[in-house]
Amino acid sequence: MGILTDSLLPKDIRLDLRASDPRDAFEEVLSSLRSDSRVRDWEKLRASLHENRPTEALREPPGTMCLHHGRTESVSGLVLAAGRSAEGMTVPGSQTRIHLVFVAAIPEALSNEYLRILGAISRVCREPASLEELRTAPDAGAFLSMLERGCRA
Repeated sequence: MGILTDSLLPKDIRLDLRASDPRDAFEEVLSSLRSDSRVRDWEKLRASLHENRPTEALREPPGTMCLHHGRTESVSGLVLAAGRSAEGMTVPGSQTRIHLVFVAAIPEALSNEYLRILGAISRVCREPASLEELRTAPDAGAFLSMLERGCRA
């Protein structure tokens, strides 16, 4: 097991997001962490992530992903959640369509691992072949496996 598979659990991967805009998708993805034992205070986690502006969608390839992240003491370790929208969602003020949504939270003490994971997710989403694997993964296990390979690269 790697840091990613310790942080992103299959139960926290939603491959059939119903949301039609990124903000609703964020809420849909975040909701999977509501009963997670690593979340000390759900309301504080949600509020802290709302305070932080999400990382804008990657421009190349267009319409790749949106990443909401933040450092907060409302979690006991790095927690991640992910979602995928087959149709994609339009970013307000842009023609960019988002297909992948990630949520990440970490306590201050683990910031080095946090930055490494966020960088790895971004790299995976920039590679057209890897992005296609994520967009067509048949289940949460395959989705997670693809991301984990990217974190080792």
